[in-house]
Amino acid sequence: MQNLLTRMGVGVRLNGSVQQVFVIDTGAERSAVSAELAQALALPPGRPVVVHGITAAEVTPTVELAQIEIGRRRFTDLTLPVFPRDALGADGLLGLDLLSRFRLTLDVNARQVALSPSGSTSIALTTSPDATRPQQQDVLVAGRRGRFGQLILTRIEVAGVEVAAFIDSGAQYSIGNLALMRAAGIDQAAAPSEPVRMVGIVGGAVTARTGTTPALHIAGRSLGPTPLLFADLHVFQVMDLIDKPALLLGADILSRFSRITLDYGRSRVAFGGVLRRRAPG
Repeated sequence: MQNLLTRMGVGVRLNGSVQQVFVIDTGAERSAVSAELAQALALPPGRPVVVHGITAAEVTPTVELAQIEIGRRRFTDLTLPVFPRDALGADGLLGLDLLSRFRLTLDVNARQVALSPSGSTSIALTTSPDATRPQQQDVLVAGRRGRFGQLILTRIEVAGVEVAAFIDSGAQYSIGNLALMRAAGIDQAAAPSEPVRMVGIVGGAVTARTGTTPALHIAGRSLGPTPLLFADLHVFQVMDLIDKPALLLGADILSRFSRITLDYGRSRVAFGGVLRRRAPG
């Protein structure tokens, strides 16, 4: 599966060139550039590096970038892995090597992204949901840093099972590991369907099982029955989450919230109100 419809991007300038749109990917350890854009800008080659994707790890060629501008912010002397544009689905992506310096607000439905200094207070935060005003408050969840800078969250429950979860804005679907599938008692045989084949940016294919949890709670808010994919992804292994119930939160679940704010400097995430689902027809 490739995620082309739910991605969000921001305008960037590489070495002062014309503006390009790079995808925001909170699940990527490193920012990357397409081979086509690197060639067009004549970026010099760098030393190969190992890049960890959700499905595999791979030694990847790189280029040296003197400067990237994101809004009014400028970063210099970067080494960017290079992938074909067809694999990235864009001219490049911004990963945690750059995003983890910011407070990042995502509006998946509007496909809007706001970057601000960590710790800024442009929205109200609360540590518990207000049932009388569920759409107007953001619920705060503390996190801890994972191996590549991901914020690993608690206060996430699948069928009553507390899980370690992290947000991957570059993933179209939410994926649990097999430990979660077993702990939550999700029986694939009760609702059999075709397995789903996933291919990551760095390569490597994984076949995922499908299932539906009867209940999903995030930060005290109920999202009701929710379909999930299940597979023991490479990313769970390298983040030491393979043997305990864990969940990658993709755009299918993120889009259920009015907004999500990741404050990497303070290691916390704020979830906006749960959006009402439209009635079918």
